[in-house]
Amino acid sequence: MRAALIIGLSLLGISAPPLFLMAREVVIGSVVAERYAVERIVSSEKGMEGGALRAEIGGHIVELVDNRPVLPDEPFKINDDREPGSVSIRVDDRAVSNPVAAIIRLHRRDANRYWGYVYLMRLVDREGPERLVVAQNLGQGEYRTVSVFADGNIIEDKFSYGARCSPPVRAELIRSVVPHPSGYCSDVLQVWPSLFYPILYPWFSGLMGFISLGLAGALWRRQRAREQRPRFESDA
Repeated sequence: MRAALIIGLSLLGISAPPLFLMAREVVIGSVVAERYAVERIVSSEKGMEGGALRAEIGGHIVELVDNRPVLPDEPFKINDDREPGSVSIRVDDRAVSNPVAAIIRLHRRDANRYWGYVYLMRLVDREGPERLVVAQNLGQGEYRTVSVFADGNIIEDKFSYGARCSPPVRAELIRSVVPHPSGYCSDVLQVWPSLFYPILYPWFSGLMGFISLGLAGALWRRQRAREQRPRFESDA
């Protein structure tokens, strides 16, 4: 019984932290999905399917612009020239927020032009007003979102990667500009699955911990029942 108890507590002790983080990710993801929906804005540019660089909300035009030329595609050539530059947000042809550094794909005229650095999307809030949101990767683990509402109101939110969970909609908005798979409050569910993780650890180890504790409890109850059983002494 003692061995089963020690084994059970040990397995649960090492398995509980990732299991808790996994459960939290699932719950938070469900809550965010119930309230919000991120919609890709379709580009009107011919042959460009990565999303738009320009959109309208409530009569206000939100546009992403940069300081590099747009190069035409050349036949029989891989058109993937890139250069460092800066990307600005313009609302009704007026610059808002600060420009952000990016690697610009010179032949692209859709969202792939700034892929991994700046992204324009539409956020549907089932409990609030719809908005256009520009997510920006500022580098060094820092991010910024600029939200434009139909009434013309503009809200800027700057935060570190570690603060993306408060509120978790932040994590949803920056996923297109984070350079790796990203979770809401931790990245515990974003790793490439293998036999060891998460099957053997923490799922199987956690299950064996529960089984060991159940076995220890059953042995303890059996021992208690034996101790409480009446004993009859034979006549001398």
